[in-house]
Formats: sequence, structure tokens, C-alpha cells
Amino acid sequence: MSGGTDMRDRFQMDSKGDRSVKEDMHMIVVVYYPAYLRKIARIIEVLGGWQEMKSLRVVVNNPAISEKHVESVFINAAPTVKIIRHDNEGLEFGAYQRGLNDLRASIPEPFTCLFANDTVGTHQPIDRFFLRNLHGAVRTYMGTKFISGRIDSAVRQVEVNHLLGTRWVRSNLFVMDNAALKSINHMIYVPELNAYINDSPDEDTFFGPAVAHSLRRHISGWLFSANPDAWYKAEPLSIKNSASMANKARCILQELFFSMRLANFDTGFVQPKPLTVAEKIAVRARFKKFL
Repeated sequence: MSGGTDMRDRFQMDSKGDRSVKEDMHMIVVVYYPAYLRKIARIIEVLGGWQEMKSLRVVVNNPAISEKHVESVFINAAPTVKIIRHDNEGLEFGAYQRGLNDLRASIPEPFTCLFANDTVGTHQPIDRFFLRNLHGAVRTYMGTKFISGRIDSAVRQVEVNHLLGTRWVRSNLFVMDNAALKSINHMIYVPELNAYINDSPDEDTFFGPAVAHSLRRHISGWLFSANPDAWYKAEPLSIKNSASMANKARCILQELFFSMRLANFDTGFVQPKPLTVAEKIAVRARFKKFL
């Protein structure tokens, strides 16, 4: 995501045949919401069947969810299912790191890993066509140092910890191969970024001194703006919401810096090929949907 990022973006629809190498596939899924468990389990079962997943680690980030219940819901999602309890430190990225650390301690490299959280299919609708295209991207690029998922972009560059970028992979569903994981030393979560944001209703205090102007503009526009392109829960910063907004801002920071670090080490960003017109019509008609 520094200069020349677009030249490193790889698009599945432009591929020249299968250039991948075979790596075992594993999954790490983070769950927060009891009501979302069955839907994300169905999605993971579809992906697990297509990708011939070797194992699934479900990281439980909510003490109200019982491990036995999670195990019963995900029991058919992979040949090996392991439930891991996490204390929500680092939120989504901390939970991903917890799962990855356990995976690395249990199996040898190389491996490719799918990461997801339980908002997929609920906060962000998803369909089997997209999952099929994600599967195709993984098969094509495995072993080439890639990350694949939905790619978002900003009009202007954003700076985080001296790295610049305009594009990032959404963190609720993505796949990385072993070379991409190694390029960032298997560090999904960077705890030091938490100090960039303070729990305060005052915006000048909310953003710490290490926050670049471009980053403040980006987060403010997403979280606190009345702009129709802002986050669906965007509202002015206040005493009432400062704690939840601080958590959301820290997640944005982790998501941006994660992609920036990968791009800095020339990891390919793979956008799964778009749906055809007929497939888009089918999705709008609520066919092939996880309901």
C-alpha cells in the first residue's frame, strides 16, 4: 500500500492458469455473538468442503458463549475442530492472533489459512457465488505470497506508523498463504497501535499524538460523519459512545496497518473475480443466499 501498490494487486479474472503450489488449508474463526453461530458455521462448512480444510480453530471472544455449544455447532465444519477461549484482548485481531499462535504450535509449515469472524453473512451479506470465486482465487494463487478477500479503497492516501496506503483487505473474511504470513512474521495483531486511540468524548484527545492527519480524517469520516458513505452506525463522538468508538477505531487501525505491512513486503492482493450479471440478479432475488 505504499507507492506502486496497484502494480502488486492481482485479480483472479486476469490469471494465466493455475500457478499455485499445494499447501494444507486451515481455518480460524472468531465468534462474538451467540445468535450468529449457526449462520457462520454454514458458511464455514461450505468453504471447508471446497477447500478440503484440514482443521478449524474457533476462537470464542465472548464469555457468555459456552465452548460445548460452539463445538456442537461447528462439529461438521472440518475434520479437526478445536475451540479456544480468548479474553477479547485486541478484539478481532487479538483473537485471530490467538488462533494463529495455536495453529503454529500444533502443525508444521507451510500452510494457508482462512480467517473469518461471525459478522460475515449477517453484518455483511454473502453468497455462494462470492465464496466460489474466493475458493478459485485461493487455488490459483496459493504459494505465490498472496492475500485474498474483499478489497476496499480510499480516495486519498492514509498513513499509519510511517506506512502509506489507499487499499486494504476487509478483515472479516480473508485467506493468506504461508509466504504472506511469513512476510509479516505471522504477526496479525500489533498491540502497540492501541495507544493511538484514547477513550475520550473529545476528538482531539480521542486521537493520540501519533495519529497522522490523514488517518484522523479517514477514521473521523467513517465513524463520526453524517456522510451517507460513512459506517452504518456512524454518529458524533460523545460520552455515551466513546468507549465503543475507541474499540472500533482500534479495529480500523489494525485492519489498515495489516494490509500496509503486507503490501510493504510485496504481497499480492487478490480480488476474487466479480459476479456475472446473472449471478447478481440471482443474489438480488435472494437465491444462493445464506439466510
